[in-house]
Amino acid sequence: MIDKHITMADLKGTLLALAQHVFGKDRQIRLRPSYFPFTEPSVEVDVSCFRCNGKGCAICKYSGWIEVLGAGMVHPNVLTNAGVDADVYGGFAFGLGPDRFAMLKYGIDDIRSFYQGDVRFLSQFKEEG
Repeated sequence: MIDKHITMADLKGTLLALAQHVFGKDRQIRLRPSYFPFTEPSVEVDVSCFRCNGKGCAICKYSGWIEVLGAGMVHPNVLTNAGVDADVYGGFAFGLGPDRFAMLKYGIDDIRSFYQGDVRFLSQFKEEG
C-alpha cells in the first residue's frame, strides 16, 4: 500500500482485518520487532491461537500465539528508488505464504500435501461463496 499519510496504524488495522477474516472475528494480533531488508520498522505478526483462544495448546506451542507473517513500513529509499517522492508518500508491505495460511486454517500438518497432486487432498475443501 502506497499513499499519502500511511502509518503503522494503517498496517496494523489491515493485518487485524485480514487475521479476523481468515481465522475468525475473535482473533487478535500482536506485532513483534523484526528485520526485513526493504521495510523499516519491520515486524513479525502473530495471531492469537484459534484452537485454544490464546490459552496454550500444541498448535501454538503453549504460547497462545501463532506467527503468521512478516510486515513493515516501506523504507523511504525503496520509494525513492521506485521514483516515488518519499517526503509525500509512505506505505506498508507484508508477505504471507498462502500455503501456511491454509495449513493453519484447515489443520493441515504436512506442507507436502499441497504439492503431491493428490485430488483426494483437494476434494476435502469446499468452495466458500
